[in-house]
Amino acid sequence: MKSILTASAAAVLLTAGSAMAWEGRTVACFDNVWVGPTYSAKNVLVMPAKEQYEKKNGRVELVRYAAVYRQHKSLKTKGMWVMKEISCG
Repeated sequence: MKSILTASAAAVLLTAGSAMAWEGRTVACFDNVWVGPTYSAKNVLVMPAKEQYEKKNGRVELVRYAAVYRQHKSLKTKGMWVMKEISCG
C-alpha cells in the first residue's frame, strides 16, 4: 500500500514540476547605454559690435569688430544609464 501511495505522490510531483518548468518566449532584448548630461546655454554680451576708423598704411580704413559673447552653461539633466532595445539575433 505504501508503494502505491509513494508512486502516486511521485506522479503528482512530476506533472506539477513539468508545468512549472514552462519557458516563455523572448519578446525583446535590451542593452544599457550611457546618455550624457544635457546643458542649456545662454549667451551673455561682453562687448558689443563696433566700427571705427583706423589709420593704416597712409590711409584711413573703416574696421568692423564683431561682438564678444560669454557662454553661461547650466545643467538641465544629469547623465544616466538607459535601456536601449537591440536585436535579439
